[in-house]
Amino acid sequence: MLNLTKRSIAAGMLIGCGGFVYSMVGGVEGAVLFAFGLFGVLYGKWALYTGYAGSFAWREAKDWGRLFYILAGNWVGVMAIALIASVSSDVAIEKFTGVISGIIADRVSNPWWQIFVRAIGTGFIMEIAVRYGRENKWATVALGVPTFILCGLPHCVADIFYYGVDWLVLDGSAVGYIVPWLAAVGGNLVGCNIPRLLTVKE
Repeated sequence: MLNLTKRSIAAGMLIGCGGFVYSMVGGVEGAVLFAFGLFGVLYGKWALYTGYAGSFAWREAKDWGRLFYILAGNWVGVMAIALIASVSSDVAIEKFTGVISGIIADRVSNPWWQIFVRAIGTGFIMEIAVRYGRENKWATVALGVPTFILCGLPHCVADIFYYGVDWLVLDGSAVGYIVPWLAAVGGNLVGCNIPRLLTVKE
């Protein structure tokens, strides 16, 4: 369990780094650089919620527990990076909060079901990226991550960074994040499982 704890926190920190650089750079360049996070997760064989959600055993209660334990570890790791971001220079904070404010506005202003449906798209893309990235087909990672970001699709682990900075720096309301975040968690889970539902064994 200690090993899983460390692997899930490390994965969260990498995704937090991806969110940090995207917030600083924005646009296509930032979305491309965000892929560093998923590359690191795959190279290090660390535990990411959307890397496990498409392969766990649905009928095993212990696997459900493992899935959400990983998500909790990811939360800790991402929030560690959000804390680092919150003590950046005033110039840096002013620069990246513009991007984050836009993301937060999108998440909290739309109904939960819309976030859920859009998050299905993220889960689908992430599962394809992770599945083939593990086979050293790295183009799926390099292209998949920017695709979901530039489409504005919610990723429940990455969103922790944006919510965390909004709360730590911009005095946002943590209560307001709960529903859209849970909708993203559920949508990502559904999306991650679409590829294996559609896979035909030869």
